[in-house]
Amino acid sequence: MASIKKLITVFVVAISILLGVIVLIRGVDFSKNETEIKKDKLRVQAGWLLNGEFANVCSAIVNGFYDEENLEVELIPGGPSGASFIVATTAVAQDSSIDIGIDGDLVPLLKGVTKQKETEKYKVRAFASFWTDNPYGFMVRKSSGITSLKDFSKRKPNGEKIKIGVTADAVIQEPLSKYAGVEMKELDFVTVGFDATPLLVNQVDALAGYWTTQAYELEKAKVEYLFLPISELPGFEQPSMIAVASEKTLNEKKDQLARWLRATIRGSEFVIKNPEKAARDILDARCGGPSFKEEQELWLIKKSIPLFDQDNIGGLNFNQIEKFVESFYELGQISSIPERFQYLDTSILDLVREQ
Repeated sequence: MASIKKLITVFVVAISILLGVIVLIRGVDFSKNETEIKKDKLRVQAGWLLNGEFANVCSAIVNGFYDEENLEVELIPGGPSGASFIVATTAVAQDSSIDIGIDGDLVPLLKGVTKQKETEKYKVRAFASFWTDNPYGFMVRKSSGITSLKDFSKRKPNGEKIKIGVTADAVIQEPLSKYAGVEMKELDFVTVGFDATPLLVNQVDALAGYWTTQAYELEKAKVEYLFLPISELPGFEQPSMIAVASEKTLNEKKDQLARWLRATIRGSEFVIKNPEKAARDILDARCGGPSFKEEQELWLIKKSIPLFDQDNIGGLNFNQIEKFVESFYELGQISSIPERFQYLDTSILDLVREQ
Protein backbone atom coordinates (compact mmCIF):
# COMPACT_ATOMS: atom_id res chain seq x y z
CA MET A 1 0.00 0.00 0.00
CA ALA A 2 2.87 2.38 0.81
CA SER A 3 4.52 1.64 -2.52
CA ILE A 4 1.27 2.49 -4.36
CA LYS A 5 1.06 5.81 -2.51
CA LYS A 6 4.68 6.45 -3.40
CA LEU A 7 3.99 5.77 -7.08
CA ILE A 8 0.97 8.09 -6.99
CA THR A 9 3.10 10.85 -5.44
CA VAL A 10 5.81 10.45 -8.10
CA PHE A 11 3.13 10.48 -10.81
CA VAL A 12 1.56 13.69 -9.44
CA VAL A 13 4.97 15.37 -9.24
CA ALA A 14 5.77 14.32 -12.82
CA ILE A 15 2.44 15.66 -14.08
CA SER A 16 3.05 18.95 -12.27
CA ILE A 17 6.47 19.29 -13.82
CA LEU A 18 5.04 18.46 -17.26
CA LEU A 19 2.29 21.06 -16.88
CA GLY A 20 4.85 23.64 -15.81
CA VAL A 21 6.96 22.93 -18.85
CA ILE A 22 3.90 23.26 -21.12
CA VAL A 23 3.02 26.61 -19.56
CA LEU A 24 6.61 27.78 -20.00
CA ILE A 25 6.69 26.68 -23.65
CA ARG A 26 3.38 28.40 -24.37
CA GLY A 27 4.84 31.62 -22.98
CA VAL A 28 7.74 31.60 -25.43
CA ASP A 29 7.29 33.40 -28.76
CA PHE A 30 9.04 31.12 -31.24
CA SER A 31 8.45 33.62 -34.04
CA LYS A 32 11.43 35.57 -32.70
CA ASN A 33 15.00 34.44 -32.32
CA GLU A 34 15.78 35.46 -28.76
CA THR A 35 19.52 35.11 -29.44
CA GLU A 36 19.44 37.40 -32.47
CA ILE A 37 21.68 40.43 -32.08
CA LYS A 38 19.88 43.73 -32.49
CA LYS A 39 20.67 45.30 -35.87
CA ASP A 40 22.60 48.54 -36.11
CA LYS A 41 20.52 51.23 -37.80
CA LEU A 42 21.98 53.56 -40.42
CA ARG A 43 20.10 56.42 -42.09
CA VAL A 44 21.33 57.18 -45.60
CA GLN A 45 20.40 60.44 -47.33
CA ALA A 46 20.29 60.23 -51.12
CA GLY A 47 21.15 63.28 -53.19
CA TRP A 48 18.22 62.73 -55.54
CA LEU A 49 15.00 60.75 -55.93
CA LEU A 50 15.48 57.05 -55.22
CA ASN A 51 15.84 56.02 -58.84
CA GLY A 52 18.34 53.75 -60.59
CA GLU A 53 21.25 55.94 -59.53
CA PHE A 54 20.90 54.34 -56.10
CA ALA A 55 20.38 50.82 -57.42
CA ASN A 56 23.42 49.49 -55.55
CA VAL A 57 21.94 50.56 -52.20
CA CYS A 58 18.43 49.42 -53.14
CA SER A 59 19.63 45.99 -54.25
CA ALA A 60 21.67 45.66 -51.06
CA ILE A 61 18.49 46.38 -49.08
CA VAL A 62 16.15 44.14 -51.08
CA ASN A 63 18.54 41.20 -51.44
CA GLY A 64 19.55 41.14 -47.79
CA PHE A 65 23.20 42.19 -48.09
CA TYR A 66 22.81 44.68 -45.23
CA ASP A 67 20.93 42.08 -43.17
CA GLU A 68 23.92 39.78 -43.52
CA GLU A 69 26.07 42.58 -42.09
CA ASN A 70 23.57 42.97 -39.23
CA LEU A 71 22.51 46.41 -40.47
CA GLU A 72 19.11 48.02 -40.85
CA VAL A 73 19.46 50.68 -43.56
CA GLU A 74 16.91 53.42 -44.19
CA LEU A 75 17.33 55.14 -47.56
CA ILE A 76 15.96 58.71 -47.53
CA PRO A 77 15.02 60.39 -50.83
CA GLY A 78 16.51 63.72 -51.86
CA GLY A 79 15.44 65.57 -54.96
CA PRO A 80 13.40 68.71 -55.61
CA SER A 81 12.25 70.74 -52.64
CA GLY A 82 10.57 73.92 -53.79
CA ALA A 83 12.88 75.88 -56.08
CA SER A 84 15.90 73.94 -54.84
CA PHE A 85 16.63 70.34 -53.89
CA ILE A 86 17.95 68.43 -50.92
CA VAL A 87 21.77 68.24 -50.97
CA ALA A 88 22.96 65.06 -49.26
CA THR A 89 26.26 66.56 -48.05
CA THR A 90 24.50 69.55 -46.51
CA ALA A 91 21.97 67.27 -44.85
CA VAL A 92 24.77 65.25 -43.23
CA ALA A 93 26.47 68.46 -42.05
CA GLN A 94 23.29 69.84 -40.50
CA ASP A 95 21.36 66.78 -39.27
CA SER A 96 23.10 64.50 -36.77
CA SER A 97 20.44 61.80 -37.25
CA ILE A 98 21.73 61.16 -40.80
CA ASP A 99 24.71 58.81 -40.84
CA ILE A 100 25.64 58.75 -44.53
CA GLY A 101 24.99 60.94 -47.55
CA ILE A 102 25.33 59.87 -51.18
CA ASP A 103 25.94 62.92 -53.35
CA GLY A 104 26.31 63.48 -57.07
CA ASP A 105 29.56 65.44 -56.88
CA LEU A 106 32.21 66.98 -54.62
CA VAL A 107 31.02 70.57 -55.03
CA PRO A 108 28.94 70.95 -51.83
CA LEU A 109 31.64 69.19 -49.80
CA LEU A 110 34.43 71.44 -51.08
CA LYS A 111 32.36 74.59 -50.64
CA GLY A 112 31.44 73.47 -47.11
CA VAL A 113 34.93 72.65 -45.85
CA THR A 114 36.47 75.85 -47.26
CA LYS A 115 33.97 78.37 -45.89
CA GLN A 116 35.64 81.49 -44.51
CA LYS A 117 34.08 81.30 -41.06
CA GLU A 118 35.35 78.40 -38.99
CA THR A 119 31.95 77.99 -37.31
CA GLU A 120 30.26 77.48 -40.70
CA LYS A 121 32.67 74.90 -42.07
CA TYR A 122 31.35 71.41 -42.76
CA LYS A 123 32.84 68.74 -40.54
CA VAL A 124 32.13 66.16 -43.24
CA ARG A 125 34.41 63.83 -45.21
CA ALA A 126 34.01 61.66 -48.31
CA PHE A 127 34.92 58.05 -47.57
CA ALA A 128 33.96 56.19 -50.79
CA SER A 129 32.70 56.73 -54.33
CA PHE A 130 30.89 54.41 -56.73
CA TRP A 131 30.93 56.14 -60.14
CA THR A 132 34.10 57.25 -61.91
CA ASP A 133 32.54 60.29 -63.64
CA ASN A 134 29.79 62.83 -63.07
CA PRO A 135 26.66 62.47 -65.26
CA TYR A 136 26.00 66.21 -65.09
CA GLY A 137 26.26 68.39 -68.19
CA PHE A 138 24.18 70.14 -70.84
CA MET A 139 21.78 68.70 -73.38
CA VAL A 140 21.35 70.44 -76.73
CA ARG A 141 19.43 69.54 -79.86
CA LYS A 142 21.67 68.12 -82.59
CA SER A 143 20.15 70.62 -85.00
CA SER A 144 21.38 73.55 -82.84
CA GLY A 145 24.93 73.36 -84.14
CA ILE A 146 26.25 73.48 -80.56
CA THR A 147 28.96 70.87 -80.15
CA SER A 148 31.00 72.26 -77.24
CA LEU A 149 30.42 74.18 -74.03
CA LYS A 150 32.57 76.93 -75.57
CA ASP A 151 29.85 77.44 -78.17
CA PHE A 152 27.60 78.98 -75.51
CA SER A 153 29.35 82.30 -76.13
CA LYS A 154 28.28 82.33 -79.79
CA ARG A 155 25.13 83.85 -81.23
CA LYS A 156 22.30 82.09 -82.98
CA PRO A 157 21.74 82.76 -86.71
CA ASN A 158 19.13 85.40 -85.80
CA GLY A 159 21.67 87.25 -83.65
CA GLU A 160 20.17 86.23 -80.30
CA LYS A 161 22.21 84.80 -77.44
CA ILE A 162 22.02 81.09 -76.78
CA LYS A 163 19.59 80.53 -73.90
CA ILE A 164 21.15 78.27 -71.25
CA GLY A 165 18.74 76.62 -68.83
CA VAL A 166 20.01 76.06 -65.28
CA THR A 167 18.29 75.36 -61.96
CA ALA A 168 18.04 78.03 -59.27
CA ASP A 169 20.82 76.52 -57.16
CA ALA A 170 23.29 75.93 -60.00
CA VAL A 171 26.92 76.99 -59.41
CA ILE A 172 28.23 76.29 -62.89
CA GLN A 173 27.60 79.73 -64.42
CA GLU A 174 30.94 81.33 -63.55
CA PRO A 175 33.15 78.34 -64.45
CA LEU A 176 31.24 78.01 -67.73
CA SER A 177 31.73 81.71 -68.54
CA LYS A 178 35.47 81.53 -67.87
CA TYR A 179 35.78 78.43 -70.03
CA ALA A 180 33.90 80.16 -72.86
CA GLY A 181 36.20 83.16 -72.50
CA VAL A 182 33.53 85.75 -71.73
CA GLU A 183 32.10 87.56 -68.73
CA MET A 184 29.14 85.89 -67.07
CA LYS A 185 26.81 88.73 -68.12
CA GLU A 186 27.57 87.89 -71.75
CA LEU A 187 25.82 84.54 -71.41
CA ASP A 188 22.05 84.22 -71.24
CA PHE A 189 21.25 81.99 -68.25
CA VAL A 190 17.58 81.10 -67.73
CA THR A 191 16.30 79.60 -64.49
CA VAL A 192 14.33 76.40 -65.17
CA GLY A 193 13.00 73.39 -63.29
CA PHE A 194 14.24 69.84 -62.95
CA ASP A 195 12.79 68.18 -66.05
CA ALA A 196 13.40 68.30 -69.80
CA THR A 197 10.33 70.41 -70.65
CA PRO A 198 12.21 73.71 -71.27
CA LEU A 199 14.29 72.07 -74.01
CA LEU A 200 11.35 70.09 -75.39
CA VAL A 201 9.27 73.27 -75.89
CA ASN A 202 12.27 75.32 -77.09
CA GLN A 203 12.25 77.65 -74.09
CA VAL A 204 16.03 77.14 -73.93
CA ASP A 205 18.71 76.06 -76.39
CA ALA A 206 20.79 74.19 -73.82
CA LEU A 207 19.57 72.49 -70.67
CA ALA A 208 21.67 71.68 -67.62
CA GLY A 209 20.89 68.27 -66.20
CA TYR A 210 21.86 64.64 -65.97
CA TRP A 211 21.93 62.09 -68.72
CA THR A 212 20.54 59.71 -66.11
CA THR A 213 17.24 61.64 -65.88
CA GLN A 214 16.45 64.47 -68.31
CA ALA A 215 18.11 62.61 -71.20
CA TYR A 216 15.61 59.78 -70.82
CA GLU A 217 12.75 62.24 -71.29
CA LEU A 218 14.36 63.49 -74.51
CA GLU A 219 14.81 59.97 -75.83
CA LYS A 220 11.19 59.10 -75.05
CA ALA A 221 10.13 62.23 -76.96
CA LYS A 222 12.38 61.07 -79.85
CA VAL A 223 14.44 64.26 -79.73
CA GLU A 224 17.90 63.95 -81.27
CA TYR A 225 20.29 65.53 -78.82
CA LEU A 226 23.93 65.81 -77.78
CA PHE A 227 25.09 65.54 -74.19
CA LEU A 228 27.97 67.89 -73.38
CA PRO A 229 29.51 66.66 -70.10
CA ILE A 230 30.68 69.15 -67.53
CA SER A 231 33.96 67.21 -67.51
CA GLU A 232 34.71 69.05 -70.79
CA LEU A 233 35.87 71.87 -68.51
CA PRO A 234 39.61 71.28 -67.92
CA GLY A 235 40.12 69.40 -64.67
CA PHE A 236 36.39 69.06 -64.06
CA GLU A 237 36.35 65.28 -64.28
CA GLN A 238 35.31 63.99 -60.86
CA PRO A 239 33.66 60.96 -59.25
CA SER A 240 29.97 60.70 -58.53
CA MET A 241 27.78 58.73 -56.13
CA ILE A 242 30.11 59.87 -53.36
CA ALA A 243 29.54 58.54 -49.84
CA VAL A 244 30.07 61.16 -47.11
CA ALA A 245 29.77 61.14 -43.32
CA SER A 246 30.43 63.54 -40.49
CA GLU A 247 33.70 63.44 -38.57
CA LYS A 248 31.75 62.25 -35.52
CA THR A 249 30.19 59.32 -37.39
CA LEU A 250 33.52 58.42 -39.00
CA ASN A 251 35.13 58.30 -35.56
CA GLU A 252 32.33 56.59 -33.62
CA LYS A 253 30.80 54.22 -36.20
CA LYS A 254 33.78 52.91 -38.13
CA ASP A 255 32.66 49.30 -37.92
CA GLN A 256 29.09 50.08 -39.02
CA LEU A 257 30.34 52.20 -41.93
CA ALA A 258 32.73 49.44 -43.00
CA ARG A 259 29.90 46.90 -42.95
CA TRP A 260 27.70 49.31 -44.92
CA LEU A 261 30.41 49.86 -47.52
CA ARG A 262 31.13 46.15 -47.84
CA ALA A 263 27.43 45.40 -48.42
CA THR A 264 27.07 48.34 -50.85
CA ILE A 265 30.03 47.06 -52.87
CA ARG A 266 28.18 43.73 -53.07
CA GLY A 267 25.09 45.65 -54.16
CA SER A 268 27.13 47.34 -56.90
CA GLU A 269 28.44 43.99 -58.13
CA PHE A 270 24.88 42.66 -58.11
CA VAL A 271 23.64 45.62 -60.21
CA ILE A 272 26.40 45.09 -62.79
CA LYS A 273 25.55 41.40 -63.19
CA ASN A 274 21.75 41.64 -62.77
CA PRO A 275 20.47 44.96 -64.20
CA GLU A 276 16.94 43.65 -64.82
CA LYS A 277 16.53 42.48 -61.22
CA ALA A 278 18.14 45.69 -59.96
CA ALA A 279 15.55 47.71 -61.90
CA ARG A 280 12.75 45.76 -60.21
CA ASP A 281 14.39 46.36 -56.84
CA ILE A 282 13.91 50.13 -57.33
CA LEU A 283 10.14 49.55 -57.18
CA ASP A 284 10.41 48.16 -53.63
CA ALA A 285 8.72 50.39 -51.04
CA ARG A 286 12.04 50.70 -49.16
CA CYS A 287 13.56 52.25 -52.28
CA GLY A 288 11.87 54.30 -55.01
CA GLY A 289 8.54 52.55 -54.70
CA PRO A 290 5.92 51.24 -57.15
CA SER A 291 5.34 54.66 -58.76
CA PHE A 292 8.72 54.38 -60.51
CA LYS A 293 8.85 52.83 -63.98
CA GLU A 294 10.87 49.65 -64.35
CA GLU A 295 11.64 50.40 -68.01
CA GLN A 296 13.14 53.80 -67.17
CA GLU A 297 15.18 52.45 -64.26
CA LEU A 298 16.57 49.63 -66.39
CA TRP A 299 17.58 52.20 -69.03
CA LEU A 300 19.37 54.26 -66.37
CA ILE A 301 21.08 51.26 -64.76
CA LYS A 302 22.39 49.90 -68.08
CA LYS A 303 23.70 53.37 -69.01
CA SER A 304 25.46 53.74 -65.66
CA ILE A 305 27.18 50.32 -65.48
CA PRO A 306 30.30 51.60 -67.35
CA LEU A 307 30.71 54.25 -64.63
CA PHE A 308 31.64 51.60 -62.06
CA ASP A 309 35.35 50.87 -61.78
CA GLN A 310 34.83 47.16 -61.43
CA ASP A 311 38.38 46.63 -60.15
CA ASN A 312 38.00 49.21 -57.41
CA ILE A 313 34.31 49.67 -56.54
CA GLY A 314 33.97 52.19 -53.76
CA GLY A 315 37.54 53.44 -54.15
CA LEU A 316 38.70 57.06 -54.19
CA ASN A 317 40.79 58.20 -57.18
CA PHE A 318 43.04 60.72 -55.45
CA ASN A 319 44.70 61.96 -58.65
CA GLN A 320 41.35 62.67 -60.30
CA ILE A 321 39.91 64.27 -57.17
CA GLU A 322 42.88 66.53 -56.47
CA LYS A 323 42.96 67.77 -60.09
CA PHE A 324 39.30 68.68 -59.76
CA VAL A 325 39.94 70.52 -56.48
CA GLU A 326 42.75 72.54 -58.07
CA SER A 327 40.59 73.42 -61.09
CA PHE A 328 37.69 74.38 -58.87
CA TYR A 329 39.99 76.69 -56.92
CA GLU A 330 41.52 78.23 -60.05
CA LEU A 331 38.01 79.08 -61.28
CA GLY A 332 37.43 80.99 -58.05
CA GLN A 333 34.77 78.65 -56.68
CA ILE A 334 36.54 77.99 -53.36
CA SER A 335 38.76 80.30 -51.32
CA SER A 336 41.57 77.80 -50.76
CA ILE A 337 42.78 74.33 -51.69
CA PRO A 338 42.02 72.12 -48.69
CA GLU A 339 44.40 69.46 -47.47
CA ARG A 340 43.31 65.94 -48.40
CA PHE A 341 42.48 65.04 -44.78
CA GLN A 342 40.08 68.00 -44.61
CA TYR A 343 37.63 66.48 -47.09
CA LEU A 344 38.62 62.82 -47.57
CA ASP A 345 38.76 59.91 -45.13
CA THR A 346 40.35 56.60 -46.13
CA SER A 347 39.95 54.75 -42.83
CA ILE A 348 36.70 52.99 -43.85
CA LEU A 349 38.11 51.77 -47.16
CA ASP A 350 41.23 50.59 -45.34
CA LEU A 351 39.09 48.69 -42.85
CA VAL A 352 37.09 46.98 -45.62
CA ARG A 353 40.25 45.96 -47.47
CA GLU A 354 41.83 44.55 -44.33
CA GLN A 355 38.87 42.32 -43.54
